[in-house]
Amino acid sequence: MAATLSDIARRVGVTKTTVSYVLNRKRSGIRISEETRQRVLSVARQLNYRPSFSAKALVTGRTNTIGFQCGQIVSPHYNELADMALREVEDRGYHLLISVTPWRTGENDLDCLQTLMGRGVDGVIFFGSALGPGEPLYDHLLAERYPLVTISDQIEGLSSVVSDWEPGMDEAISLLAGKGHRRVGYFRSRSVNPEVDGKLAAFCAACRRHGMEPEVLVGRSVPEHSRQCGLEFARRGDRPTAVIYSCDHGAMGFLRGLRDEGVAVPEEVAVIGIDGTEAGAYCCPSLTTIAQDGRGIIRSAVEMVLAMIDRKEPPGRRVHLATKLIVRESA
Repeated sequence: MAATLSDIARRVGVTKTTVSYVLNRKRSGIRISEETRQRVLSVARQLNYRPSFSAKALVTGRTNTIGFQCGQIVSPHYNELADMALREVEDRGYHLLISVTPWRTGENDLDCLQTLMGRGVDGVIFFGSALGPGEPLYDHLLAERYPLVTISDQIEGLSSVVSDWEPGMDEAISLLAGKGHRRVGYFRSRSVNPEVDGKLAAFCAACRRHGMEPEVLVGRSVPEHSRQCGLEFARRGDRPTAVIYSCDHGAMGFLRGLRDEGVAVPEEVAVIGIDGTEAGAYCCPSLTTIAQDGRGIIRSAVEMVLAMIDRKEPPGRRVHLATKLIVRESA
């Protein structure tokens, strides 16, 4: 027969409650020494203890699992966010179930979300753009007051934690203007509708404030494709002297394309990415970037999801977190 919490408690010489707190990583007022915690974990491994999530869900009505949906997990931005989410939910005694959408169509987004919900997660942190009024799933989420937080877009009636792009973008354009640049290109993502692109709107507004001449271009986020953007840009005779790329991942490929064509960065073209990924610090030259508060986004999203699960707050709250410029070698 499978080992139980009582079996572990008898072997260690502690209460069943203590074992439960240790194995479920719950925060409590009970003081548990590190020695006791390690003994519980050791005995659990010896007895090959496996928690029955289905049985627990039948009793509590919960799986203690949070869903996390994003795309392009190969991107440093998304894998850094996923790692932060993993740590945040585990610190609160929950598990994280990650679902990656290929982002080819809006239906991919919605299919992944429905799959997560079908797995019985207690709530979802959602990074996508296909959810909104007119979609049956959107209507269902509102009617059920389902615990979901978006971290990419603000969607009417749903909770969200999003970045305020204006502070970081203004710092970036101010830096470029101070260095004598007068024309700046912005490579937007082809997968984002320009009418609702917050990064693009902040870019255009900052250029107007600082008297810069903007040029909007269409880029790709995957380095092997954005490298081609860099090659083509380098061959232009009338190119802007500075570029802001819509994501760090794409900016890295763009830098490679410039370098392969012999264009010096930042002497001939200054390059700024967006996201603030740690990976950008290790490319050559290191990437100046407009950084989101990734840790703040994830911590706020997790807290909001858990508050909705516990019925402590209704859906619909919005949180905006400021961006900032991190200056490195590329600009």
